[in-house]
Amino acid sequence: MVELTKPVWANRLMRLDPYHLPHSVSLKQDHHFSYKIDRNGAVMKRQLSCGLPVSIALPQRAFRGVAARTIDRGNGETTFTLELHHKDHDLSLPVLVADDLNDIAADWHAWSRLMRLPMLLIDENSMAVPVRRQLGQLMVETPIERRKRLGMTKNRTWFSRRRKMGTIGPVEKISAAEIIARN
Repeated sequence: MVELTKPVWANRLMRLDPYHLPHSVSLKQDHHFSYKIDRNGAVMKRQLSCGLPVSIALPQRAFRGVAARTIDRGNGETTFTLELHHKDHDLSLPVLVADDLNDIAADWHAWSRLMRLPMLLIDENSMAVPVRRQLGQLMVETPIERRKRLGMTKNRTWFSRRRKMGTIGPVEKISAAEIIARN
């Protein structure tokens, strides 16, 4: 979990469509800030306070997830944001800033699947927490209960489980004398 602050770009409504990539975005903040985003990651260009232009390539694995944030504007209105969350909050990139909660739900899931990143939620303490527990690319959930028929038959193969057990009836002993043909 990482401590976060309110981003500067949260005051401007915007939406990047996850199904029409690549996107190029240019934002005016304290310094010029632009980025290009596609399925493999993003390239961010900004100007440092000393005036030096910097270009940073951020592969998809550099982001911790797709984070959703709720910002109260103070007048009873709420702004919702989606961002590609990086551990350095200056490198987090906005993909959606909206006033409607319905807009964010579909895009949050779509960006998560597209970038193959977990869905994160930024809570009231400004901490990024995962919506679901994951271990790398695997979801960590309670296991599904196995079928009852597998438990009853223990370690038998599928073919053996289909067969019914046979019964042995009375055994008869057969005896005969050897017949040898002689001429």
